[in-house]
Amino acid sequence: MARQRLDTSITDDRARAFLAEAEERATLYCDKQSGLHLLKTKRGGSWRYRYTDDTGRRRTATVGRYPGTKPQQAAEQVIEWRGASTDPLKNKQERRRAAISEAEAAEQRTMRTYLEGGYTRYASEETLAILRHNFAAWLDRDMATLTQADVRSWQDHRESEGRAHPTLQRAYGALRTMLKRATDEDGILSENPLATVQLRKPRNTERGEELRERREATRRLLTDTELAGLHNGLSAFAEEIRQQRRNSRGHGRGYLLDLDAVDYPHWFLPFAYAALYTGLRPGDLYTLTWAELNPNFGRLVKVPNKTKHNPNPARVQMDMPPQLLEIVRAWWKQQGKPTEGLVFPSPITGRKMDKNAHDKAWRRVKRLGELPDDLVFYALRHHFISTLVTAGVPMLTVANLAGHKSAGMIERHYGHLCPVAARDIMAQYGATVAAHGREAV
Repeated sequence: MARQRLDTSITDDRARAFLAEAEERATLYCDKQSGLHLLKTKRGGSWRYRYTDDTGRRRTATVGRYPGTKPQQAAEQVIEWRGASTDPLKNKQERRRAAISEAEAAEQRTMRTYLEGGYTRYASEETLAILRHNFAAWLDRDMATLTQADVRSWQDHRESEGRAHPTLQRAYGALRTMLKRATDEDGILSENPLATVQLRKPRNTERGEELRERREATRRLLTDTELAGLHNGLSAFAEEIRQQRRNSRGHGRGYLLDLDAVDYPHWFLPFAYAALYTGLRPGDLYTLTWAELNPNFGRLVKVPNKTKHNPNPARVQMDMPPQLLEIVRAWWKQQGKPTEGLVFPSPITGRKMDKNAHDKAWRRVKRLGELPDDLVFYALRHHFISTLVTAGVPMLTVANLAGHKSAGMIERHYGHLCPVAARDIMAQYGATVAAHGREAV
């Protein structure tokens, strides 16, 4: 068999012999390809190419390591460079600059950078918090690299923690809205990587079913005893706070505000009544402003925090019941009749309170009112919705008052109360028909 013709005078045998005998930094030049040579290095050999660039400057480019790069391969690379009039080092520098530029672009495409930068113009603090909490592991990821596999892994992990499917849908919806704006509006992404990726249907795990049943059990009317206990607990809590202040003022701290002179000695009192009369979620109460809760017109208009990230969010709109309007106006007057700002600001900082700030007061009210220990504050919202459903109010109307855009969620979770309403309505209808029948006789 004829031996393959080489484009270099340096064969494998010559290269091995040279590297075995030569001193470090010694050079073996190729007689066929001008500028190509093999340099003896500390750990082997390195193919180099000496050439003159466009400016007349002598340059040396690395072709590859020996024996990884064979003599013929090194020669072919030099022939290619020479034939294309390519400056190897210039191209290498351009590739390096391109790599650095791409790395910088990738840094700008991280979720953290976008959430702390341009997206703050569009998203509420509540939405930003949802994204940071749910996708903490992705904050430093290049958003362009997100894949369906990432979403599947995230969903599996959150479901294993017992998160309800609607909760995952809200969080994922916030993420997709963010990616859409980063793509369509701000040009951060060339395309939305999750545009066609949907969450899978929820798994019916034993733990998930247990949590679902537990949540369903809380979606009910408060009993008459519980309602009475709630009012008694709130009244007893108010008196307890006032008595504590009396004691403080009587022991040399007379500079403290006389709480007997105000309607509400603690912010939790109007906070709880607002929850009971409007069904607003605690998070929406913490962000409620005087522009949204108008004490002059008695009108409540609020975009729930959970839907603020949607292009077309839900909106709670209602005329306040007279009982709540009286409470709101008293609290407004007590706060100095502000025209803006939070309805329930922190008494210490004046800013938005933590989402669990009401827990301590709620526990005290439950003890004073002899309410069940496991009664959650969210039960006030469930009572609001359940009352409307059992009263026969149309589902879509209930949904709108509760801050949902459709009646689907109300039907799924409160529909079991409808038979009660229907039974009462039919009984009333039957009595009316019978009464007219007796009149005819």
